[in-house]
Amino acid sequence: MKNGHGKGTALLMVALVLLAVVAGCRRGAPAPESDYSGAWAQVPDILATIGAPTIPSRDFDIMAFDAVADGVTDCRPAIMAAIQACEDAGGGRVVVPAGTYLVNGPLYLVNDMNLHLAEGAHLKFGTNFDDYLPLVLTRWRGTQVYNYCPFLYAYRRTNVAVTGTGTLDGQAKDTWSVWVEKEAKGVETARRLNAEGTSVVDRFLGDGYFLRPSMIAFLGCENVLVDGVTIVDSPFWCLHPISSKKVTIRNVRIDSHNPDNDGVVLDSCEHVRVQCVTFANRGAAVAVKSGDGREGRELGWPSRNIYIHDCAFGAATAIAIDKEIAGGVYNVFAENCQAAAGVQPTLAIAADPAADGEIAHVWHRGLTFLETPESDTTNRPPDVYAGPDIQLDEKGGTVTLKGSAGGDGALTYAWSVIQGEADAVRIANPAALTTQATFSRQGIYVLKLEASDGVVSGRHFTIVKVGEQPAGMEGVSRPVFGVQ
Repeated sequence: MKNGHGKGTALLMVALVLLAVVAGCRRGAPAPESDYSGAWAQVPDILATIGAPTIPSRDFDIMAFDAVADGVTDCRPAIMAAIQACEDAGGGRVVVPAGTYLVNGPLYLVNDMNLHLAEGAHLKFGTNFDDYLPLVLTRWRGTQVYNYCPFLYAYRRTNVAVTGTGTLDGQAKDTWSVWVEKEAKGVETARRLNAEGTSVVDRFLGDGYFLRPSMIAFLGCENVLVDGVTIVDSPFWCLHPISSKKVTIRNVRIDSHNPDNDGVVLDSCEHVRVQCVTFANRGAAVAVKSGDGREGRELGWPSRNIYIHDCAFGAATAIAIDKEIAGGVYNVFAENCQAAAGVQPTLAIAADPAADGEIAHVWHRGLTFLETPESDTTNRPPDVYAGPDIQLDEKGGTVTLKGSAGGDGALTYAWSVIQGEADAVRIANPAALTTQATFSRQGIYVLKLEASDGVVSGRHFTIVKVGEQPAGMEGVSRPVFGVQ
């Protein structure tokens, strides 16, 4: 927004469009009248895979650890003591009651934990930069570095949640945000370290480099939930999952207008649901990324299997897949969203993705935008879904490949192995939409299903893992559709 009037108008429009989507926001499942066939048949499988974090039903009220709700007393020691008690007990809810709490430094989230902000709870993060030391591993615009700690930070955690209707306040407008004018050295250094292939353990940035931290970051986490909270005045990206799996972000309100305040940044993440989020921010509402430059290409950690629905966009761009995508972006679905005036384009997608990273299967429908029309679907290839990924034990075996396809007229189908040892796979009927496949050796296999209407073809892939693979994103093969 270029001026105060534009910003005020956009915020008003966000409030108005939210009224149109809020009724279906808390139901959880896709609208029953929606057609989940063809490529969209993947959506129910994405939701079934995500699930929800499992958090023990025990509470740790921060007031019992000497927190003071006066907005002046540093409550970080009390909150961290409650988090430690939660971890020692095997997990539970760390409850922040109504009131204003100053937090001088980051909060480190742990396994099996829910940081719950009750109605009226307001966490104000302090503005002394040194309080966000020591440096922690993160990703800054597609490059892994050690930098100032995000205000909420989880590293390789499982079952971690941030819930409630309270507010997380970065207080960054006149503090962290001024660093944007000083960051040139840090940006250049990060890019050089990436290009030179410098070991990550030697990439210590921080004092003097002026790279702002994200507000909330989950790095290498699984089973993540952010539900109901309000995020305001972020120093950099607002909500930033990195290399994380099974992530749900719902009923969140983001109101942050500092430089580079992208709302939800999904960075090499898979199986993600962004549901009923209200965006009023500077930058993209949702940005999908997967690493930058040499490092991004060599790691090959994609973002894939993402479902965005029933959101209200009040940002410069609704959904951006145009920067730091060297690891590829696959299977992004967006529907039933609305936007305020000035949100354009609807989808910002790299014009030449082959130069940065492959983009495949980005689908959208039911998006009501005031300035951007729906994309032209003339001569669009048949929409195809090859079915969910499959895990077999080391002995291999026979599985059923269940494809789904939609398009005009009769379609012909073809299954093939595009990655892995093809002679270890026997497909019973490669020309059938549903068929059997037998795997005889351990490894990772990428199978492609192609559907043709005689003029254009659509294609999709499924990954079959035979035997245990390395944990984390390293165990995911990146399909390369350019190799036939």
